[in-house]
Amino acid sequence: MGIFATFIMDLFAKFLVKLKIVNARIEPHIPGRWVLYMLRGKFIHEDIRQTPALKNEKLATLTSHYLIGIVLTGTYLFLELKEPAIRDQLWMPLVFGATTVLLPWLWLYPSIGIGLLASKSKKQSDYIIFSSINHINFGIGMTIWIVVFHRFFT
Repeated sequence: MGIFATFIMDLFAKFLVKLKIVNARIEPHIPGRWVLYMLRGKFIHEDIRQTPALKNEKLATLTSHYLIGIVLTGTYLFLELKEPAIRDQLWMPLVFGATTVLLPWLWLYPSIGIGLLASKSKKQSDYIIFSSINHINFGIGMTIWIVVFHRFFT
């Protein structure tokens, strides 16, 4: 489910960027650089674009992105298992997916040097819009998975 929801998120993002509906603000290697530096003990960057590049940043981005998607959907499924009210509401995975936008807003953006909610960026609205749409699409991917595939795994 996590791989599928993350794939849907990425697929929609590529499509929306290609159509110029949204602007991708973070270069594809930046999250990988961030993760690789965290593994080395550096968690905060003044401006991660000025931090020296590391090998395999794009691979680290892809791997960490999908692992995060797996962990987040696992968290949702755990909550669904413990709380039947969640299980009975088809809109809940969409809401859960949308709330995951708090991770970049409150953790990634400040850590890479652009502030809470990208407040230090001249293109703050682009960051907010792009990440919001992406995480809603993650929730859509979760919802599609539950409607189409979930019954085969429970």
